[in-house]
Amino acid sequence: MVTTASEAAVQRLTQDILSCVLQPDRKLKVRELSDRYAIGATPLREALSQLAARGLVRQEGQKGFRVPPITREQLLDITYTRQVVEGEAFRLAIRHGDVAWEDEIVASFHLLRRSTTAKPGLSQDEWLDAYEVRHHRFHRALIAACPHTTLRVICDDLYSQKTRYRRFVRSLGHAKDKTLVAMHQRLMELALARDTVRAMREIKTHIGSTAQALLAILVDGI
Repeated sequence: MVTTASEAAVQRLTQDILSCVLQPDRKLKVRELSDRYAIGATPLREALSQLAARGLVRQEGQKGFRVPPITREQLLDITYTRQVVEGEAFRLAIRHGDVAWEDEIVASFHLLRRSTTAKPGLSQDEWLDAYEVRHHRFHRALIAACPHTTLRVICDDLYSQKTRYRRFVRSLGHAKDKTLVAMHQRLMELALARDTVRAMREIKTHIGSTAQALLAILVDGI
């Protein structure tokens, strides 16, 4: 599959914003980004506009673009919206999911569980990148059977915005919560049991509890 210059720019910018290589509140100058990624100014502006629509970049009128700052208010907003949207997507996925949906949930959970500790030969950033890929795969698997594409896309964008907060907190030197494996296992078990009521409650609790842990750290870290 051929990747266009703007698609490549979206991928590179997304990776660097979510991993906080491009720090919160940083001014995104097209000329600097063009030199950094060896991509032309026009596809970069297209990419920045796309990311602004997804909430990963802030467009400041005629002033250009900036990485959104890390704020308590935005984290709370992202968290509440994600609880509502992803909770509904999970409910619909449980209703419509088939055996293939169940199989992917189980497979993605096992991959996630095996990536909770750093592997020899990988830097901390490389391990975190690999962990995030598997973590995202698991959350996508939970809602994959939701029949509404737009709902799944919104969940994806909200997940990405939350990822930036997780990576920022880890850049402050805080370790990942080891209880998350048990929480994800519980989500898997409830999905397989088709227990819609408890599954919705659990995913909202999961999203909310991780946000509260981040908020406690952000109060001290920012």
